[in-house]
Formats: sequence, C-alpha cells, structure tokens
Amino acid sequence: MDYRTIQGVDGEIRLDKVILGASSFGANISKELSYQMMDRYYEIGGRTIDTARFYAMWIHNGISKSEKTVGDWLRDRDVRDQMTIITKGGHPEYRNMQYSRLAPECIEYDINTSLCVLDLDYVDIYCLHRDDERIPVGEIVDVMDNVVKEGFARSIGVSNWSAKRLNEANEYARKHNRTPFTSSQIQWNMAHCTREDMLDKTLYFMDDEEYKLYKENKIPVMAYSPQAVGFFSKYLESGEEKLSDRAKMYCTDVNKKRAEKVRQLCEKLGCSPAALCVAYITCNPVDGYAVVSNSTMKQMEDTLTGVDLKITQDMICLLYTSPSPRDGLL
Repeated sequence: MDYRTIQGVDGEIRLDKVILGASSFGANISKELSYQMMDRYYEIGGRTIDTARFYAMWIHNGISKSEKTVGDWLRDRDVRDQMTIITKGGHPEYRNMQYSRLAPECIEYDINTSLCVLDLDYVDIYCLHRDDERIPVGEIVDVMDNVVKEGFARSIGVSNWSAKRLNEANEYARKHNRTPFTSSQIQWNMAHCTREDMLDKTLYFMDDEEYKLYKENKIPVMAYSPQAVGFFSKYLESGEEKLSDRAKMYCTDVNKKRAEKVRQLCEKLGCSPAALCVAYITCNPVDGYAVVSNSTMKQMEDTLTGVDLKITQDMICLLYTSPSPRDGLL
C-alpha cells in the first residue's frame, strides 16, 4: 500500500493513498461485513480509516454507528497504534442543513462525542465537515487550534471547504502562530460535474479553480466519491438502466463520452473502471488520496485492484475533470 506522511503536532502521520471510508459501517453495512472489510484492508497493508460523527445519521438508529463500529474493530483487533484514524465534526443537523454548527461549543461537543463513541483518547486527523463563510475564518482556526493543544487530535483538516477559504485559514494560522489545516476532503473523481448537477449544494467538488489552487498549495486532498458512485462501472456494463439515483447525476453527454475513454484505457491497461478511478486520484499531479467505500466484498476486491495501478500523466490529462475541445462538446 503506497502512502505518504503529513505533519502532526507530535510527529509524522501516515496517510495511505487509498483510504478506507467507513460511512455505512454498522448501518447499511452490517457490523460483520464491516469487520470483514476492515480486516481485508488491513491485510493488504492499509492503515487509514475515515469516519465521521454525522455518518448514517439519516438512517433509523444509524447515529454514531460508523464511529462505534470502527472503534470496536480497533479494540477487538488491538491495532490502534498501527492505524491513522480520521473523523469529522461540525456538520449541520440533518434536518436543517443551513444551520451552522461551527460555534466553539458545537465543535467541542462533537469532538468529545466522537472520542467517546470511538473509545479513543485522540484521533490522528480531525476535520470540520462543513464550512460557514459567514464566520471569520480566524475564529474557526482559533477553536481548532485548541482541539490540537488539548490533545484531542494530532492534526486538523477540512471537508467541503473551498481551497480559497482553506488558504485564508492557513495564512491566518501562520500569522497568529496557530495550528494549520494539513489536509482537505472534497468530492473528486473522473466524471465532470457542475454545481447544478449536485444533489447537495453544500458539497464542494474539484473543478478547474479548485484544482489549480490545490496544485499550487500542495495540500493533500482526500477525494470522496472517487468512483463517481459507480457511474463508470455500471454505465459501461449496462448503460443507464442500472444506475442508482445518485449515479444518474453524472449521466451527461460529457460523461458518456468520457466513459468511452475509460473503456479504451481499461482495455489497454487490463484493469476495471473501478481500479482506473482509484489510480486517477492516487497518480494525479495534485497530491490525491482516494477514500473508497463499497457495499459488498466483491466490489471491494475490484476497487483494491487499483491500489498498485499506475497511470501516466497523459492518461490523466485525457480524463481531466473539465470538458475540453477534445471532448467534442465545446
């Protein structure tokens, strides 16, 4: 398993290029199957798991199931010291996505709740799950600096923030001797996407502007939905017929043409679309990490074939996220 390191307050933190996403663990995915997936990931050398307090909150009796399942597995397998654990807080309540929860008392409540559910003294990376640009960025940085200084996290990051806002936060941290954000999570995959396509308008995705800024600032980007909710795999196998409602948002003329490029590259490389999606992130000029989530072991095994797959920069350019004249649609 290829990995890099990021700087924590007490030393370097391992960050695998392929990260196991635990969003459905213990909820849509049974605890037994969740354990099998974590065991398999560990077996091939994976050491980074991503969860969040908010995960599965929309499912009946799902609240905290993801963190609880990850924490139980860490304890049952006695591997905590070998693992990099990422969790997130500061997410709006599910029924009121416009209500900000980035006040100091909200962040403090979330991190303490997460640590209690995980049964851990600290996490390796703690991310804010959403931003609220109405709040001066310095106020948020000050609160997160306390999270680190109180020993709750070794490093801090953001999820669904703009790269511009992230840069502003780290500039404030430098000027005021605060802990900087060392990583970011946004939606990023081979499919082309626009704000109008998004089902959840509070999410950030990798577009031309974001890509340029991340390439310049060299912040590690953890890409969630790196396989575009299975769009390329399912579309190339059976067309539009078996696409999920979430995958249908990618079913545009641009992405249908892109799917043909994916088919050609997969035939050339002897790999699956799922594996190519992973390599597109992990081999990218932007320092990318693919957060992978699957619902079956068969899907997971397919995804893991992309762990060691290497693709060239020419191939990445061919699949670049922005439409270009060579797409034949501009």
